Amino acid sequence: LEGNKWLVEYQTGKHDLRITETNMRHSIYIYKCTNSTILVEGKVNSIVLDQCTKVGVQFTSVVSLIEFINCKSMKAQVIERVPTIQIEKTDGCHIYLSNTSLDTEFITSKSSEMSVNIPFGDGEYKEFPIPEQFKTHLQGGKQLVTLPNESSGV
Repeated sequence: LEGNKWLVEYQTGKHDLRITETNMRHSIYIYKCTNSTILVEGKVNSIVLDQCTKVGVQFTSVVSLIEFINCKSMKAQVIERVPTIQIEKTDGCHIYLSNTSLDTEFITSKSSEMSVNIPFGDGEYKEFPIPEQFKTHLQGGKQLVTLPNESSGV
């Protein structure tokens, strides 16, 4: 812990990483980790994963957002709540929401292979892909309208 920031850097093949002494002012920064799993207990302000590959993060609650930047093959599981999940320049990001986080907003850019999994039944999840391809047209000569491209399979 440096100030209010937990730093997890350059971890490889570690599946027992835990951050347990947290509070709402703490942020978590996970950098260049590979093939690892991180558990964040309690409520924190934010979580950022930067340039990670095959990393899973499970967390209780986040006040502002969890962000994935330049990552590959990521997984995240929300135990309680997160208002926003931001995914940038990431290939492969699978989010597992809780029943109390179904109103989470997703902001994505330059990313692929993203999905949201929502609880369905007893311990089961239903997967919904996040669109990667969009179609924009000029409506009435006055404004642009952008929608997911239906031919992309979403």
